[in-house]
Amino acid sequence: MKTGLKLKNDLMEMDRLLDCVLAFGKENELSDDFVWEIRLVLEEVVTNIISYGYEDKAEHEIEVNIVNANEDITVSVRDDARPFNLLEHPRPDLEIPIENRRIGGMGIHIVREIMDEIDYKREEGINLLVMRRRKL
Repeated sequence: MKTGLKLKNDLMEMDRLLDCVLAFGKENELSDDFVWEIRLVLEEVVTNIISYGYEDKAEHEIEVNIVNANEDITVSVRDDARPFNLLEHPRPDLEIPIENRRIGGMGIHIVREIMDEIDYKREEGINLLVMRRRKL
């Protein structure tokens, strides 16, 4: 089963996204914990795109697709924001006391920890982030 959603680059759209993930989880009989983790990942990724990805105030479209395959869930996010490959973002040093760490990066770290596979590519001004998570 597959679901898709087109969002505006507006944080007010986050409720629609999170509701879509919840509905997808119910339709596909996914565990509450699994759905919560997918929601967390998408909330982090899409919030970052909206908050940091655009240099203008124009309306842009962010496309999110979720596919239930045999062994895993595949989540893809497509946008026309500035290039950003989260795989190239430095990992936070978790050994440093929290008060000495640089600000930012923990959300990306969480995405990397939750998802089993992450692929990124940029083609013709479009970012495509594809993430897979094996079902529990």
